[in-house]
Amino acid sequence: MAAASGSPIVREDRPSGAELDKRITAAARQLEILVEQYNDSREDLRTTKLQISHLGSRLGPLVRDLEERQALMDGLMSSTYQRTRTGPTVALFASDQPHEFVDKLLVLHQLASEEQRAAEELREARTKVDATRAALNLLAAQQTRQQTELNTRKATVKGEITALKQMRAIAYGEGSRYRDSGAFPVPEYVPGPAADVVAFAFDQLGKPYRWGSAGPRSYDCSGLTLAAWRTAGVGLPHNAASQYASMAHVSRDQLRPGDLVFFYNPISHVGIYIGGGRMIHAPEFGENVRVATIDSQPIRGFGRPG
Repeated sequence: MAAASGSPIVREDRPSGAELDKRITAAARQLEILVEQYNDSREDLRTTKLQISHLGSRLGPLVRDLEERQALMDGLMSSTYQRTRTGPTVALFASDQPHEFVDKLLVLHQLASEEQRAAEELREARTKVDATRAALNLLAAQQTRQQTELNTRKATVKGEITALKQMRAIAYGEGSRYRDSGAFPVPEYVPGPAADVVAFAFDQLGKPYRWGSAGPRSYDCSGLTLAAWRTAGVGLPHNAASQYASMAHVSRDQLRPGDLVFFYNPISHVGIYIGGGRMIHAPEFGENVRVATIDSQPIRGFGRPG
């Protein structure tokens, strides 16, 4: 039976602010996971490029050594025939006098020893060249796969950013969904290299989140911690999970300013502890580096670089 012409059209209710907030939080979480995967792929690609460069620099000298040994081998073979004139076997049995026979036998023995040693060294040199070329070919294929994976992850992250921008525009316009009081806490006194880390973190407050960035104008979460600890002379990978794996772990009651706090399982976020249960971190796309409580996200563990 047809509906009455005057019946109201039922429209889907518009999502509430709380519901949009949940959606944005979920999208931001997925985005951060993708960003950290992108950073991990980029680290793998950088390692492969270094390996290729190292092997490539070794290949040239190995090829030259092979060519020199080939030339030496050719020279020894030529010398054998020159010194025995008609060839080793003919020259040996053509000797009329016993002392000539013995002399030529000693010469042939010496030449044979030199040729054998040269042949072994030539084989070793050729094996090194072949092995290096094979390793380079494998690394080149690996680099191609990693570059493809990196480009795919990059495209995925860009797509997530576009979707998140649209969601944020609906819910918050261009503003942040976080409200800062404007008054930042005074950092605790920190002895040693960690003092530089904490001071650096405070100097980055208000700078925007940008995926794959490690400063100086913007950061993602692991890019901020990487840059902060670099000021203390400590190198860290650009990936939160890799950072956690690279350092000593501490318990919550051992935390001190400068330590890193890691979140989620698997790990996909990290912040710099500044004391008082708070941290400085680059939270997510569309937000700025800011102070937050470490209990605002599920904690996975704590680490101390150095």
